[in-house]
This record gives sequence, structure tokens and C-alpha cells, in this order.
Amino acid sequence: GMRFCVLLSRQEIVLDIFDNAFFDGFQRLRRLLKQKGRKKMTDFSTMRTICFTGPRPNKLYGYKNKEKYQKLVDCIHDFLRGFCKIESDEILTIITGGAQGIDQLAFWAANSLKKEYSLKNEVYIPFVGQEELWNETGLFGKKEYRKMKSMSDRIVDVSKIRTLDVSTNDGKIKALLERNKEMVDNSQMIVGLYPLNKDFTKDRNSGTASCLRYAKGKIPICLPLIRL
Repeated sequence: GMRFCVLLSRQEIVLDIFDNAFFDGFQRLRRLLKQKGRKKMTDFSTMRTICFTGPRPNKLYGYKNKEKYQKLVDCIHDFLRGFCKIESDEILTIITGGAQGIDQLAFWAANSLKKEYSLKNEVYIPFVGQEELWNETGLFGKKEYRKMKSMSDRIVDVSKIRTLDVSTNDGKIKALLERNKEMVDNSQMIVGLYPLNKDFTKDRNSGTASCLRYAKGKIPICLPLIRL
């Protein structure tokens, strides 16, 4: 099983998930909240658009450790499968930012579920050419990025829809943050891979923390309790 911490309006609840039955886990969580006399509850079965945020490879396992990354992809795959199993008239949509690291891993995890379930896998890029300085081949290289874009169901260029000037370095950095906001604005829940011994509300040096701060109070935040 995996454990997740779900942040719901200033309350932190640690949620255990067994046998990948994610929905059962949420049902248990809802029963727990009812026992505590909480009236307003988040119904996770209605969460049909989920976005991801998380660190780049330099804060994960670098650019060569394919085995460890595969385990992370498998974790995300199992997490998302729970949502795929929920019967709904609305198709499940996964939104990722196309960046190296968690963004791309979450994309491939969602992509691997398409053999079994119908879902939409969307990529929100900050601007065309974000991969300019990446290696051509290897993990998280340009070749993988092109493949990911070609397999996505929809690509949203945030610099276009938010009319951003990305001709300068500052403009490009702003576009990365605006991309995060666009993903949150179009999602019903966010999954953030962020160190649990740190406080994202105070961390000013992390794009992931910045994204989670923007999401706080807008949509539920789910923090997987896994050691990176």
C-alpha cells in the first residue's frame, strides 16, 4: 500500500491506501470525517481533472537512474488507477507541465493506463522551446519530450493564452509560474511531490512550493508520503 496526506481546508489527514483501491481509501476517509462531525466534505469521486507538480531530476534521482524512476511511475500509475475505476460520466483528465522530472513521469504513468481505461492526458507547456537546453537523448531528453508531445491528447501553450513575452530570461521564468497557475485553474485537485519535512508555504526557492501555495485554498492538495 501507499500513503497520502490530503490537505483539506487547514486539516491534514493521513490516508492509507491498500491494494491500490484508492477509492476505498477515500470512502474510509469520508467515514472518518463523518465521525468527527464535519459537515462539509470533499467528494473525491467527483475529482475528474487532476494536475501534478514536483521537482526536476536534480532533486530526484538525476538523469540516469531509470530503475528508480520506473518505481515512481508505477506509484503514480497505481494512484491514478483508483480514479480510473470510479464510475463517472466525465472522463478523467490528467494535466502535467511537460518539464523534466515529475511532470514527465506523471505523463507516462497516465499514458500507461490508456490500455485499460479511457482518459485524457494533457500537457501545459510554459512556452514553445522549453526543452532548448536539454540533452538530445537519454532520460528527460528532447527526443522523449517530442514523443510525449506527440502522444498527448492536447497541448496548451500558456505563453499564448496568457499573452506572455518570453523573449527574455525573466519572461521565461514568469511563464513557468504562469503555467503552474493555468494548470491549477483548470484542475479539481493537485498532487504535489514535495519533501514532507519542509513547509511549502514558506519555501521561496521551489517552483513546486510556489505551485502548491497558489493551489492552497482553491483545490485539495494531495502530498504522497513517499521518500524521494
